[in-house]
Amino acid sequence: MQSLPSTVRSHLVKKLTPKRKAWASKLRHGEHAWQRVGTSDRRNPASKRTTYDARAEQEASLAEVRRLMSAAEIEFVELPRPSVFNPVLVVKASELTRLLSSVVANLSHAREGSSRTTSPLADEIWSISIYDARGAKMSRRGARRRPSKVARVNCLRKIVAPNSSVLSTPDQTVSIELWQELSSNVKRTDGGLHLPGTMRRRNSDHGLAVDYMVPATWERALRNHSRLALPAPHLRELQEPVDIVYTWVDGSDPEWRARMTALRDRLDLRTTASSSLSESRFTSRDELRFSLRSLEYYASWVRRIFIVTDQQIPEWLNKEHPKVTVVDHRDIFTDTGALPVFNSHAIESQLHHIPGLAEHYLYLNDDCFFLRPTDPELFFTANGLSKHFRSIVPIDIDHWTPRDLPIISAAKQGREHLVDKYGRTVTHRFKHTPHAQLRSVLETMEAEEPELFARVAASPFRSPEDVSIPSSLHHLDAFARGRSIEGQIGYQFVDLNEDDLELRLLRVARRTDLDVFCLNETTLREESEPSVDALVARFLNHRFPVPSSFEVD
Repeated sequence: MQSLPSTVRSHLVKKLTPKRKAWASKLRHGEHAWQRVGTSDRRNPASKRTTYDARAEQEASLAEVRRLMSAAEIEFVELPRPSVFNPVLVVKASELTRLLSSVVANLSHAREGSSRTTSPLADEIWSISIYDARGAKMSRRGARRRPSKVARVNCLRKIVAPNSSVLSTPDQTVSIELWQELSSNVKRTDGGLHLPGTMRRRNSDHGLAVDYMVPATWERALRNHSRLALPAPHLRELQEPVDIVYTWVDGSDPEWRARMTALRDRLDLRTTASSSLSESRFTSRDELRFSLRSLEYYASWVRRIFIVTDQQIPEWLNKEHPKVTVVDHRDIFTDTGALPVFNSHAIESQLHHIPGLAEHYLYLNDDCFFLRPTDPELFFTANGLSKHFRSIVPIDIDHWTPRDLPIISAAKQGREHLVDKYGRTVTHRFKHTPHAQLRSVLETMEAEEPELFARVAASPFRSPEDVSIPSSLHHLDAFARGRSIEGQIGYQFVDLNEDDLELRLLRVARRTDLDVFCLNETTLREESEPSVDALVARFLNHRFPVPSSFEVD
């Protein structure tokens, strides 16, 4: 692995805590798992070609726990939930001993080849945790000694890829809750009395769909394959399909470069920011391949994936995949006479023209990656509104100046547009996440402001007059129309120019609280490119080691 210069690394290590010094030492001496990326696991031939889908693996884990419960003749009820993740099974508290001696004992000894849910990817290990009603962890010995205190048993199947990367996350835990069977004259929280034999939850929080079940409900669920069903889909579940739109370019393609340089050389670019022509803006480190892997791992709920390109197709892409469609610029630009363009703002302004695109879709660059299981409701409300994610970074209150980068000038242009149209202003930018879009909002915006869309679309390279339509102006306009709300997302931005890039990537790899992260840079020092390329390649291969179904064999 190519690393940072020794003088820079020495300066950084002096500032680190003891724990982070240990990380740095591992990286320096090649002890971290990243060093093993690219090696094969000869014990696991299936590692050569397989896929990983957290939703499918969650269902497999749940099925295994259900199977073991049935084999042990333990009555249980699976509770309804808005997501496939974090399922909850309810058993009677009196079943704790059988639960520990059968289900928990079986899962504790499960290893590759011994469990029906063994993944073809690599090793799997079941992790078992026991908790009391207050959420305090208990040992198994403590649980047997004080069974009345046990409220929950968590079962997590950890799937470890051949390169030692853990693909599963805590969101895929199967929880078994032990509920009390009530006697007569037990008061309900609303002042009434519970029916004798009612099953009531021990935990004090109210995060589940139900807190208790009367005897008739319990029996009805048992007859329904041990599932408690709601009468209809929950009001907070999005029922509409969601698509994905990527923009992608391979700046090393000779034909593409010839088109770009020919246009650049004949235009007057004195008002164009130098960063707009930076090689790093068009560099491909195979990010799209790994972004698609992350999508299949943690966001397989998407309906279709559109990849927007300029007469290019990634050579590794499975063009026959039923979910994938490659869209050329010529298919979406209203004025094809404006082509070619090499300005992401221009290309973004036309994405809502994609034929067959869903009303709800996510627009993201190939430098965005999913890091844990997600649901559509992370990006859209169940009643159809989009969500936007405000950055902590403010926009200075001045007008555009030559010192502003194109991304800043675009934000300021969008702010001025908002002032002119709605008499309102904003102070902060948006996070570089997947951007939730409403096609109808963009169509209405273009119908009302055709000159704006035409002007941005006709800008061949980024300029101060650009507006970032999908990743900024859409959110502002949709919010003003009552079609978007501010959301919350676990997010991390990693700047490839940072001197401590190794440690930043390592921290991202270790975190379990991030929904998405972004790898991005505006300009990169030429002398840093080999080191950065090597670091990014090792990180992406380590974190997303399993090929997706979107890749050819």
